[in-house]
Amino acid sequence: MVDFQPFKGILPVLGENECICQRVSPPYDIISPEELKELQSHEYNITNITLGGENGDYSAAAEKLASWISKGIVERDRSECYYLYRQKFKDGDQWLQRNGIIGILKTEDYSEGNVIPHEETFPKVKEDRLNLLKATEAHCESIFGLYDESDVDLECFPTQKLFSYTDDLGTVHEIHRISSRAAVTTLHLMMRHKKILIADGHHRYETAYRYSQEYPDESMKSYVLCTLVSSQDSGMFVRPTHRLVMNLESDESTIMSAINEQFETKDADSPEDALKEMDSIDVPVFGITFPSGKTILAKYNNAPSEDMWSVDTYVCQEIMFKKVLAPLVNGDLELSFDHDPSSAVKKVSDGEAKLAIFVKAPSLQKVWELAMKDLKMPKKTTYFWPKIWSGFVIYKMKEPQ
Repeated sequence: MVDFQPFKGILPVLGENECICQRVSPPYDIISPEELKELQSHEYNITNITLGGENGDYSAAAEKLASWISKGIVERDRSECYYLYRQKFKDGDQWLQRNGIIGILKTEDYSEGNVIPHEETFPKVKEDRLNLLKATEAHCESIFGLYDESDVDLECFPTQKLFSYTDDLGTVHEIHRISSRAAVTTLHLMMRHKKILIADGHHRYETAYRYSQEYPDESMKSYVLCTLVSSQDSGMFVRPTHRLVMNLESDESTIMSAINEQFETKDADSPEDALKEMDSIDVPVFGITFPSGKTILAKYNNAPSEDMWSVDTYVCQEIMFKKVLAPLVNGDLELSFDHDPSSAVKKVSDGEAKLAIFVKAPSLQKVWELAMKDLKMPKKTTYFWPKIWSGFVIYKMKEPQ
């Protein structure tokens, strides 16, 4: 049974002429150094906590958060609430809307079968997030979870708008308080019988569960800040995360010969054309751009019938990386990831990366299907967008003294 509770969120208290934009940020793991410098130039921006560590030491960040609370820079909400997180964004020429519910989710081992992962994780990242939790005793960023479908119309709940902000990409972020007892009870009961699929935040969920095991007598530390969205929401879809190979020194003809041993290839006029054609191909297929500007399509026609082979990133990992490219380097392949095709192409043309490999995203149905079979996709298979921003609501795991 899923335990998704309302809570007394810690909310920003804006000063005169202060904008909520000065307090919030994208998730910690997608912020560039340039963006971080700008965000942290604002004294009370949440990144001064979430990315305020020094070599893994977050004691100064913890002191900073404590001072914000004591000075009334942020304050605890007056009653236990859920929060409606509404995002409005443009996909092509169409405006879409996505509704999420912010609450606190009790962590448990995946083996219980109520909270389900869909991707592998990086161990080093979890250590850093554990250090942050231990120092601050707070969840400053929300994980992003999915449930199958909402049994109620979220638009019907009475809410109070707290914050509204339009980011640089044009996404509108709105936070509304849901405090009526009837609405809170309805949401709590509805979630009890759901399965929760982690969309974003595997590292933070696993870290939160490990943290809870270290403090078994402190019940508030059993929960993680979580935003839940219905898979049936009209604004819910998956985008791909493309691959960049950073340390490939072989010449183009050598690489092409290796690719041709495993894949059926053809030239594409441009990366954009390759991406368009990939959408119409029903076998694993990749677009590949070389430093010369050459772009090809590479189809894999020999995929076994096992479930994971229907996931393009898995085929990329098992065939393109392990059988084709790895033998061409001394040591391990060095990989990077980018969800923006134009950015990936620029990194190759600028010499920062040696090869860009474009992949297709799995459908949301496929993500659920494999996760329910306890199958994990390779790291960075999915890119759920828009991202869940941080700083609107904090979960403090201790009541004020």
